[in-house]
Amino acid sequence: MSGRFKPPGQCPVCGEWAPRGAVSCDECGACEKSGWGGDMHADGLDLPDDEFVYDDFIAREFGGRDSRPVLATNHWRWVALVLLIVFALAALLPLVW
Repeated sequence: MSGRFKPPGQCPVCGEWAPRGAVSCDECGACEKSGWGGDMHADGLDLPDDEFVYDDFIAREFGGRDSRPVLATNHWRWVALVLLIVFALAALLPLVW
């Protein structure tokens, strides 16, 4: 059936309707040259493998879920340290004068 298909009708590859006179399927791209078959190759398209796991990809590319800078993760520690220094200086100021 794959080589003998002539529109109009359902594409034998994806099932979408191919109108009369169509030289290729608008949905999947199957055509007379490919024999309206599903054996078209997509080698040069850089598509992910069947075993592609999106969460693993995100972890590899962006360093996992918590990829914030160190300063942002320790934000409250820095604020507490600065406040401690300010209060210490304020307590020592009357002793100096």
